[in-house]
Amino acid sequence: MDDISLRVLAQLEPEGLDAEGQSWQQRKSVQTRITILEAAIDCLQQHGYGRTTTQLIAEMAGISRGAMLHHYATKQDLISSVIDYTVYKRMEVFLEGIRALKDSARIDEMAGIEISFQSMLTREFAAYLELAIAARTDPDLAEIFLPKARRFDQTELAEIIRAFPEWAENPDGYALAMDYANAALEGLVINRDIWPERDQRVLCHFVGKTIAMLRRGDLTVPA
Repeated sequence: MDDISLRVLAQLEPEGLDAEGQSWQQRKSVQTRITILEAAIDCLQQHGYGRTTTQLIAEMAGISRGAMLHHYATKQDLISSVIDYTVYKRMEVFLEGIRALKDSARIDEMAGIEISFQSMLTREFAAYLELAIAARTDPDLAEIFLPKARRFDQTELAEIIRAFPEWAENPDGYALAMDYANAALEGLVINRDIWPERDQRVLCHFVGKTIAMLRRGDLTVPA
């Protein structure tokens, strides 16, 4: 993984999940936390936030509820870590995909749009999206979710531009392009079971074309 990816992921890495250089007992503890987080993601994806309980997560993780509470004392603590973990895993997929692109594919073919869309089709993003929607009507969840989501958004804008040097001289345009792409692709993910696959591909292509026009200066936006 390149320096850019490592730098971004280092800023997003959830606390308590770095097993490098740790003792066997600490590595085991890290693996248990990851197992719990993965189970929470499955619960959110399959059952929704309203029906996701610590008991259900523990059962899906294959551990006792008491053992889970040893690592995450409250549901709020667990959900806070789940938010961090889902963002980290999705960004890992996205950056790995971007890193593998040739310059021509990234710049001329706007292949990054498809990679971004694919990163939103992951189970991690499905769980994140479930939390984002639930936070609209759950004040306690919103108190946890919104500050983290805003921080992640700022990190994304500030750091990931380094993976797109073609935008280096137009950071404002890059910020607008990111917001537009995220809004369009997240809407596409929400509606993907409704819209035909062909329409989904057309929309991805349209988003790419529009962003390319913005980068070239062919498309201007009123101040």
